[in-house]
Amino acid sequence: MSAGASKQSPAGRLFTLTCCLMAAPVIGLSKNDIFRSVVSYAEQGSDSAKEKMFDRDKSDLREMGVQLEVIDSSSFEETDSARYRIAKGSFDWPAGFEINNEHMTLLELAAKAWNNQLLSKSAQSGLIRLRSLGVVDSSRQLSAFTPRLLAQQESFAPLADAIAEGKLVRFSYRKTAGTTSMREVTPLKLRFIEGQWVLLAKQAQEIKNFLLRRIVSEVRSSELPGESVSAAQVDEAEAELVAFVTKNVAVLKVEQDSEAWWHFGAKDNGTVEVNFMDEALFAEDLMEFGPEVQVLSPISLSQRIDSGWQRVLDAHA
Repeated sequence: MSAGASKQSPAGRLFTLTCCLMAAPVIGLSKNDIFRSVVSYAEQGSDSAKEKMFDRDKSDLREMGVQLEVIDSSSFEETDSARYRIAKGSFDWPAGFEINNEHMTLLELAAKAWNNQLLSKSAQSGLIRLRSLGVVDSSRQLSAFTPRLLAQQESFAPLADAIAEGKLVRFSYRKTAGTTSMREVTPLKLRFIEGQWVLLAKQAQEIKNFLLRRIVSEVRSSELPGESVSAAQVDEAEAELVAFVTKNVAVLKVEQDSEAWWHFGAKDNGTVEVNFMDEALFAEDLMEFGPEVQVLSPISLSQRIDSGWQRVLDAHA
């Protein structure tokens, strides 16, 4: 693994660090203790890289309201000038506050759905506190219910800002055929439907739908105001979107007790009907389940998946 690369996500690293500091003895932990205990630090290629990462993490924890205590270690005959622990009481619950596994499941789903990119510091802090206190999700099917929001959807935040500010935006958009073009639109509404985030936006004289997964560039806001659109027009466009998705139905056969089984809520013989927004993207999503899913209809969806697997085989031939 190259220097600086880590298998652990930033949120996972903060969680591990929090657990270590909560479990620290009264005298706290030295930096060397922490660097040996948290895998992401150990993976860094140099002492300076470890120091920089630790400094960032301390700052992030403080922003989340986690109070770090720094203890003078001069009396412990150690080379490190300071030791660290989490201040007593930082994670105490308010009197009478209780949380159960069902609550935790919902919180975990929310965190996974937003992929930690759009969660506020306070929301991340809450999840770290819950995990550190041993309140953990007991549902083994949790990951199967998680909406799959991909990295391309980093466009969500700037689009949401542009909607709030009423500004025009520009971005590069990839069509199903693979060609891309620059779009300048007035963003109106973001809608999550059948596993996809969709932007309703006015382009020229009509309201169109743009899948966030097909936005392949940074979203740039203009200082120019967007076009005026009535709430009734937006509602009408959204109703048409829902009607379109309702007509797109796939019939799937899923393997019993597999991730796909839980993801699609299969019952009895494992045959389920699923609505989808974009056939090409839906085919990509189904490929992630591998042999757990068989497409019974439409035939065009099955053919897309077959073509996708053939491209994978050709790429590794």
